[in-house]
Formats: sequence, structure tokens, C-alpha cells
Amino acid sequence: MEFYSSNNLICEILEGVTDIDLVINLKLREEALLAKCIGRRKCSQCGGNFNVASIDIEGENGAPRMYMPPLLPPPQCESKLITRADDTEEVVKERLRVYHDLCEPVEDFYRARGKLLEFNLPGGIPESWPKLLQALNIEDPDNKRSAAA
Repeated sequence: MEFYSSNNLICEILEGVTDIDLVINLKLREEALLAKCIGRRKCSQCGGNFNVASIDIEGENGAPRMYMPPLLPPPQCESKLITRADDTEEVVKERLRVYHDLCEPVEDFYRARGKLLEFNLPGGIPESWPKLLQALNIEDPDNKRSAAA
């Protein structure tokens, strides 16, 4: 309950200093999130970030399947990939537990005020970006596919 009360206080303070019309909760199936976290790799030579996880999960309850291809390194980096020591299944599951404990009260706060949009990510950026824009009723005339583009 300590998380609940302190997070609610933070949300109430934030609401008092700025107008918040909408909070977007980007949700990814936990099995995909776990696989992507465990699949992270870094090249020890160039510092490039890659991901060896290939996500291909059948959809539930009529939903489409989720596919997220790996982000593989170029040949010169393949033998130089390293994994963070804390990118183990056990550590990632604990991170996710803490995340849920901290975020659930925030989600509940904005849900109760009708300001929470829960958006289930259907895959990577190419699949998710257009659908998020559609959910927000925003047009993307240049078909940019990312917030940074």
C-alpha cells in the first residue's frame, strides 16, 4: 500500500501543475517482453545494440499473431556480442514484478479518471505505430512509422 499512496500523491500533484488529457499505457505481452529483454546483446567492439530474440506468438481470442524479428548484428560484430550480466530470466522477471507493483496504482489513478488508454502493442514499431496513431485518431500523412521520424 505504500506504493499506492505515494504514487497517487505524485499523480495528484502532477494533475495540479499541468493539464493531462490522456495517459497512454503501452502494453506488450509478457512472454514477448521477457524474450526481448533476455535477447539483448551489445557489440564489445563498436558498442552497437542488437537483439537476437525472434518473437512469433499466436494470437489469443481471435487476435492476430505477434511477430517481431530479431535485430541481428552485421557479420563483423557477430563474434563480439556480449550479454549484460543482469539480463537473465530471473532478474528480468523481478524487474517486471517491481514495474507492475509501481505502475498499477498509477494506471488505476488515471483509469478512474477516464484518462488511461491501454494500447496492446501488436508487434514492433512498423506494426504498432500506425495502429497507435489510429487509436489516437491522428493521421500520419508521411507514413513516418516512429515518433522520432
